[in-house]
Amino acid sequence: MIRGLYTAGSGMVALQNRQEALANNLANINTPGYKQNEGVLRAFPEELLMRMNDEEGPDVKGYPKIDKHAVQIGRLHQGVYMSESISNFIQGDIAESNNPYDVALTDNLPIPENAPLFNKKPVQPKLFVSVAKLENANGAATAEQIRYGRNGNWNVNPQGYLVNTDGYYLLGNDNRPIQISDDTGLLDGKITIDADGLIHLSDGTTRQLGLVKANNPYQMVREGNNVFRAQNPEDVQALEGPDAGRYAIRQGWVERANVDPTRTMTDMMTVMRAYEANQRVITTLDGTMDKAVNEVGRVT
Repeated sequence: MIRGLYTAGSGMVALQNRQEALANNLANINTPGYKQNEGVLRAFPEELLMRMNDEEGPDVKGYPKIDKHAVQIGRLHQGVYMSESISNFIQGDIAESNNPYDVALTDNLPIPENAPLFNKKPVQPKLFVSVAKLENANGAATAEQIRYGRNGNWNVNPQGYLVNTDGYYLLGNDNRPIQISDDTGLLDGKITIDADGLIHLSDGTTRQLGLVKANNPYQMVREGNNVFRAQNPEDVQALEGPDAGRYAIRQGWVERANVDPTRTMTDMMTVMRAYEANQRVITTLDGTMDKAVNEVGRVT
């Protein structure tokens, strides 16, 4: 009976965590480039139940006695827990914004022969842009400072550098922040971005956007809502020859969040019903224990 309380309680905790993940997805439905989180529920390890000190009772067919005093009854799950949240890297819808500082990343990168598997399917590499939060924008970002994202809603900060809505500097392929305006007037903030990520500045110079591919994006660690960190330097690589023509940078467009509001709302209602079912189980078990403690064996 007590085991049932713990099983129902673990279910309520797991469902609460899943509900929070769904609510966070819904809250970021208007966040450019946001990748929704999907909670993974797993069962606690099974326990082997045995009937102890029972030599006279009938044996369980197919299960031999252990030490001549125990008979296996079977296995029992001890509840569930939300083991992790996995980001869904499916491409979001592309919407035209007519803002020259908005950029949408579209990609269909080739799958290598030795691609890792996820859900028994080869993982397709994903395109990201390098960003960093820096105290000094004059230097290059270190490997520990670099993060990766697909938020293409950019603007210009007071110092003339390209930043995204999360406050991260956009980096070039040299890991230095990209400055598009300054006090000289030669850089007036007007830019043109080619499909391959080459930025043409108003003074006639160019900067290559820091584009990378993650061969297994599921190995990346989410930080906050919209940026990711590579656990190992080899997790991200520069784009190679076979990648040419398999990606495009679209200026004046923005990638929307890949959250389906209808499905998310449906999932939230399903989780709520399951949560209420676990509540009723606990209420029923509590009533049963109350009778066992206060009524069974009472002498009237």
